[in-house]
Amino acid sequence: MHTDTQKIRAVFWDMDGTLIDTEHLHYAVIRDWCAAHGYTLTEAANEELLGKSMPEKWSLLQDRLTPSATERGFREECGRNYIDRLSPELMRPETVAVVKELARKGVLQACVSNGDEEVIDANLRTIGIEALMAFTISGRKVRHGKPYPDPYLAAAVRARLQPAQCLAVEDSSVGLVAARSAGCYTCAWPGGSGCHLPEVDCLISDPEEFPWHLIDV
Repeated sequence: MHTDTQKIRAVFWDMDGTLIDTEHLHYAVIRDWCAAHGYTLTEAANEELLGKSMPEKWSLLQDRLTPSATERGFREECGRNYIDRLSPELMRPETVAVVKELARKGVLQACVSNGDEEVIDANLRTIGIEALMAFTISGRKVRHGKPYPDPYLAAAVRARLQPAQCLAVEDSSVGLVAARSAGCYTCAWPGGSGCHLPEVDCLISDPEEFPWHLIDV
């Protein structure tokens, strides 16, 4: 756990579930694609896909699909269909409000996600904060995605900071484990009750609970 004397110089944001509520959209897109390739993806079966990168999802699904299904088709077709269905109404306004306030204060921010870069960029454009992110780290930019620390370690290197100088905001255990393992200050900001989350430095339910006192401005 970090102490309240450690100043934060960068804030790293998870995407899905944190800045935009897209869990059901991801499921619908992959469900429809799987149906066209011989597999019925139920909501229960979808649980094992949550938080995974596209390569990880493919490795779980490929043996259940028709032989004509390919990883490239899976990634490209699901990506296009997802982007086509995006809507600004999916934004989480409370977290996006904090992004905008941090930007006004001049704090470096980045998006760290297991998603593909094209999808991350589309999400950021849809909710109007693409210009506020200094860079993005996608699942394809690292060897191992969350829950491994690789994405957050890569983000700290890109920011030219130590992980302890970086704050990560996540809504799920997968991302929080990754951020904590990397050595970042971890903030859980779930859309629901926050049950079943790992130990974190800060649990947020309202923008006023964001650890503003740690931000080095």
